[in-house]
Amino acid sequence: MDLTPSLVGAARALAKIDRERLAAKAGLEVGALAGFEDGLSDLDPAARDELLKAIEHFGVEFLPADDAGPGLRLKFNAQETGQLLGWEGEGGTPGEDEVP
Repeated sequence: MDLTPSLVGAARALAKIDRERLAAKAGLEVGALAGFEDGLSDLDPAARDELLKAIEHFGVEFLPADDAGPGLRLKFNAQETGQLLGWEGEGGTPGEDEVP
């Protein structure tokens, strides 16, 4: 996986985490993460590996590149998937909303 600055920014947004939290999990200085994400500096391969592990820890899964390029998605474990399926049937019959 070629970890790019734009993928890191998108992953943080998807996981709803700030730079401080991601940097701490990856064992990086916030400034190093910010520099990488802003395209001003690079990270060594070991730091990139730790950053990738940290992003995956927060539930983001990297998708392989296809014709449109690489992608991201949130991954759910079996318990979360079961909860989502259960929630879909809750609430009864939908009614009309009076939203202007």
